[in-house]
Amino acid sequence: MPERGTPEGIRPKPGPDESSPAGRFIASGRSDLSEREVEIVELVATGLTNQEIAGQLMISKRTVDNHVSNIFTKTGAKNRVALLNWAMDHGKICRDGINCCVLPQPPAEDHAAGPGPANEGRR
Repeated sequence: MPERGTPEGIRPKPGPDESSPAGRFIASGRSDLSEREVEIVELVATGLTNQEIAGQLMISKRTVDNHVSNIFTKTGAKNRVALLNWAMDHGKICRDGINCCVLPQPPAEDHAAGPGPANEGRR
């Protein structure tokens, strides 16, 4: 029998099993990454190794290893490629203007002298 609200034969994708580490984090509401973890994901996205990330952040490689492991657990990613796909899908990283989060808009300019339908003939 289909779930309520879903058409016959179409079922939502199953999420991580709650007995898995990723499923436990998601079920407990802890699937969000910390600021440091997002920072590390951004550095992974630039192609840095864990050793290079450690040098840039002035922390030990072992600490980076632990962060990356925790990130994999929270996101359900099994490798760096899957992690970057997850990060793009969830707005954690931006590549070449694709899947970017919304940036703050510049302050509105005075539209009296600017382009627009009311000023089309003033050029």
